[in-house]
Amino acid sequence: MKNWASLLVMAVLMSACATPQASISQKSSTLYNVQVRKSANQLMEVVDVQLTDGSQWASGSFRLTDPSGKRNVLNTKGYSEFAIQVVTPSMSFAPNQALISYRLETDGPVKSMLLELQSMPAPVEAETRPTLAE
Repeated sequence: MKNWASLLVMAVLMSACATPQASISQKSSTLYNVQVRKSANQLMEVVDVQLTDGSQWASGSFRLTDPSGKRNVLNTKGYSEFAIQVVTPSMSFAPNQALISYRLETDGPVKSMLLELQSMPAPVEAETRPTLAE
């Protein structure tokens, strides 16, 4: 029975210290959306978001929201998922990666994750319909 209890404690500790997972997508030429998944009881303070093409870098302003993007999130503890909306000025390059810098504890070390940018979806073309003139 002691083994089960110690395994349970280890599982809880490992899930609390697990590294957050994220993905980023481009919504427009200046708007990017990062979806973050983490343990709900884990704090995650986002420090900076930068976009790059491998040689050039640009920082964007960002805000944390709930997964739907409708409500601002001030403290990520209690959220198992949240979004980071990043707005950039017009860039002279097309970024293909994002570097997210974050902390998992107050005044703790800054960690980072490099994300591959998912390409912007192609616009849906309207169906062409013949007109009366044709």
